[in-house]
Amino acid sequence: MDKIVVFLRTNFKLIIGIAVLIVVIPLFFMAQYKTTSLENSDLQKWTESSMERKAATVQVLAGDTKNTDLIVQCVDKMSTFNDSAEFAVRDAVKLCNMGIQLRENN
Repeated sequence: MDKIVVFLRTNFKLIIGIAVLIVVIPLFFMAQYKTTSLENSDLQKWTESSMERKAATVQVLAGDTKNTDLIVQCVDKMSTFNDSAEFAVRDAVKLCNMGIQLRENN
């Protein structure tokens, strides 16, 4: 028992330093890879977002500014379907944009 107490007292700073590193390193990597962009999230985040953020996301993903409102309405409609919460915003915007382009070309 005395050996353990002596070991802990002599290496107290080292033990605390290692414990801090074990906690800080995973937090650092989780903060680096956490994203707040709507482009890479699911439709659950889409329904919680503001209209300006939705329009900006559509402009980034579609690259087309003339059909932004129509694409936002389309993705809004898609987000109301059952089991759409895990559907990606990126995929929904692409699908809506493709549908609009097909309608315009026919």
